[in-house]
Amino acid sequence: MGDFATLTLEGSGLARRSRVREAFHEADYLERFDAQTLWLDAVWRDGVVRLICPRLTSLRGAMRGARFALDGRTVRARVQYFDRHSVVTLRSREVPLRVSIEIGGWRGETRVHAAEDTFAGCNVLVTLSKDNDPAWIEDWVRYHVVHHGADAVLFVDNGSAYGPEVVRAAIQRGGVAMSRVLVTDAPYGPRGKKPYANAELFLQFCVLNAVRHRFLWNARAVLNCDIDELVTTEGSIFDTAVDSRFGYLAFPGYWVHPEPGFEGYPSHRAHGFRDAPKIACPDKWCMVPNGPLRHFEWRQHRLERLPFPSWFRGEAGFWHCRNITNGWKLLKRTRVREATVPDGALQQAVAILPERDSGKRLQYAEPGKQGV
Repeated sequence: MGDFATLTLEGSGLARRSRVREAFHEADYLERFDAQTLWLDAVWRDGVVRLICPRLTSLRGAMRGARFALDGRTVRARVQYFDRHSVVTLRSREVPLRVSIEIGGWRGETRVHAAEDTFAGCNVLVTLSKDNDPAWIEDWVRYHVVHHGADAVLFVDNGSAYGPEVVRAAIQRGGVAMSRVLVTDAPYGPRGKKPYANAELFLQFCVLNAVRHRFLWNARAVLNCDIDELVTTEGSIFDTAVDSRFGYLAFPGYWVHPEPGFEGYPSHRAHGFRDAPKIACPDKWCMVPNGPLRHFEWRQHRLERLPFPSWFRGEAGFWHCRNITNGWKLLKRTRVREATVPDGALQQAVAILPERDSGKRLQYAEPGKQGV
């Protein structure tokens, strides 16, 4: 499946079961639910093969009876269960070529990726995206290059209508020559009804933890943010994270909007207004991957099981551009809010971005598809 060593349960007679009761399902919940991916990627680093899996809870019994092998050699497995993903660890002094699993009479196998130092010493932007307008990608990159000194991008595309070469070109136009664009067609996951809106969105957590071990371990610092998010702080967010006591900085955001009555192209530059009072968004973060908090799993908004998370909040924030969206979560996000006020700091920050044709419409976005 794309650029990851992904194994599905096809032919095994097994399937992952949803933990969310049917009463909290949207109409297409089970169609979007990832019942078949056993692991997203297999990565060897520092004597350990890690299989990064969507949450395995309903497959716990099957995993207890499974036989794992590296290049045909049986090895013991340890399984760790987290909120939306699980990690199977297999010890191996050398990099194996293949990893296999046997459950009953079924056998599955994938290649194993060795860790790479592609981004060693770099300030890396990392994101997962689908069907976002290439102009948005370009502007998102340019903003973080100019304001924060980003010099590399790791971009995971979840099966956009355009190919990875379109993404690479957009990143280059944004001012970054060092990039890696990976493709996966694993299901992103379903949106449920509150309080289970995000409970089984497995892919993003799997992607973050796969790429941190495979590509990002020796990066100078990594900024995790989406295409519709622009980080703000005094100086570089990467420098701030590197200089912090724990090599990790979490920071809150708030929603921003185009000017009331706006009807043109919804670029980042068009977003210069905010709610009054501000409407907050969950934290994002920047960190040194192999720093003091290197043993914590990555999540979209924080590190998994990090105690006292408020201790790690710093002097930074981000603007969450509401109309940088193709409506996959909420179609109302494509409508411009009226009761907003100017945000001077934001308007000044986005002035470095190019003006976009106000008559241009999105080339690739389709309502209902995953995107920001």
